[in-house]
Amino acid sequence: MMEWMMCLSSTVCPQRLPSQSRKIFLLQLSQEQYLVSWAQSIWWQLQDNKTFLAMINHVLSVDGFYFSTTYDLTHTLQRLSNTSPEFQEMSLLERADQRFVWNGHLLRELSAQPEVHRFALPVLHGFITMHSCSINGKYFDWILISRRSCFRAGVRYYVRGIDSEGHAANFVETEQIVHYNGSKASFVQTRGSIPVFWSQRPNLKYKPRPQINKVANHMDGFQRHFDSQLIIYGKQVILNLVNQKGSEKPLEQAFATMVSSLGNGMIRYIAFDFHKECKNMRWDRLSILLDRVAEMQDELSYFLVDSTGKVVTNQEGVFRSNCMDCLDRTNVIQSLLARRSLQAQLQRLGVLHVGQKLEEQDEFEKIYKNAWADNANACAKQYAGTGALKTDFTRTGKRTQLGLVKDGWNSLIRYYKNNFSDGFRQDAIDLFLGNYSVDELESHSPLSVPRDLKFLAEDSTPLTCRDCWRQPRVSEGKVQACTSEIVRGQLHAVSHGNSGFPAHVTEGTLPWSVKWAIASCLKQALYIS
Repeated sequence: MMEWMMCLSSTVCPQRLPSQSRKIFLLQLSQEQYLVSWAQSIWWQLQDNKTFLAMINHVLSVDGFYFSTTYDLTHTLQRLSNTSPEFQEMSLLERADQRFVWNGHLLRELSAQPEVHRFALPVLHGFITMHSCSINGKYFDWILISRRSCFRAGVRYYVRGIDSEGHAANFVETEQIVHYNGSKASFVQTRGSIPVFWSQRPNLKYKPRPQINKVANHMDGFQRHFDSQLIIYGKQVILNLVNQKGSEKPLEQAFATMVSSLGNGMIRYIAFDFHKECKNMRWDRLSILLDRVAEMQDELSYFLVDSTGKVVTNQEGVFRSNCMDCLDRTNVIQSLLARRSLQAQLQRLGVLHVGQKLEEQDEFEKIYKNAWADNANACAKQYAGTGALKTDFTRTGKRTQLGLVKDGWNSLIRYYKNNFSDGFRQDAIDLFLGNYSVDELESHSPLSVPRDLKFLAEDSTPLTCRDCWRQPRVSEGKVQACTSEIVRGQLHAVSHGNSGFPAHVTEGTLPWSVKWAIASCLKQALYIS
């Protein structure tokens, strides 16, 4: 015969005075089973699961996820050309560059089963556009691919600088590809946050002051970052576009000091104060930077393989561009460098005649500029939550008053999102990538921790009063129906060893008080007059 024992416990809600806290009766079964405590824990988990599901849906609702069943999107043409036969025999999942596999955590169980690898495809996050173009009656395919790294991934003000492994925030590899008569050419650039330990947490100010960590070993992370960059890409030409005065000045100085201290001849550093040089809408002055790096770009070259598969030239290094966000200023400069490389490629392939300029090809120029502006918008939405700034210049080659107005509007939206909803976005990305794993046995998740209002998502339910329940008024019929559904589900789970109930518990053996407690805690027994 089952014995029922009663014990009294008091739960104090942090949002109420002790005198206002309600007492909760815990009904103890034999075998040390606390049904009410169990039901309360299940209710919390159900609510948390809704939030976790909303997080996953939020990440997947952002544009820019791509996959292919035949082509390895995670590698550049040059990397793919320098592989072994064994590499070519691998599945797309096995051989993928893990920096750009955004569903790696979701595929973790399938990764351990080689027989199902053909069903598990790596998913890229970023931007891809492909266009069939014609110049001088010669048709070629022009492709632009931006690959966002899933290492140190996140949103604008929550993820800055580098981590202890040297992974930079908002790191993006952008590859421009040309296919013509069986020949293929590509030009690769990278962007990433200034690779020192710094932060810029939102504090309701329009532009929070960046804070450089005063105790971290910056050289260790800095060297790790560039060691990996040199191995993967070769020579590095750093284009630092931040302001050289005001709050951005210390970061520019820190970057320059680190490069000088490292003393690696494979790394060149160029500081270009974008806003100062282009003030008063003098964007023609960007040619100063292009002329300055022209010789370096010729030295780095580009990748070219002919129709027979023979490698004609290799790209010997990359431009690593950055501003504060690695979005707006960075994209403008990258589009200009990519055009210069494309000019050389198309001339070598015979598409452009000697002396012809790419800027003179009106039809292609429109495609080119719009594609790079779309690339800017995609990267900006994924990191900052809005479209990019300065895209009027990228699309038209001119800075306009309308563009300034649109930039002001996007800046206001960024301000709101950065301060009021990016905490949720950051949590969602961490959950999706596996940086945070849900523990099924954990009764309280981090979602139960009270948070300041400004870090709550606009679409999420406030979490600070999770324990403040109202006393429900219920009818016996409603409770009976609710309890029946709960117990039936738990009795079904008994056969699988997953139930919180003892195996001999049935619906008929539960007293009315226990049924009421379960229904109340699960909020299934709603108000009935």
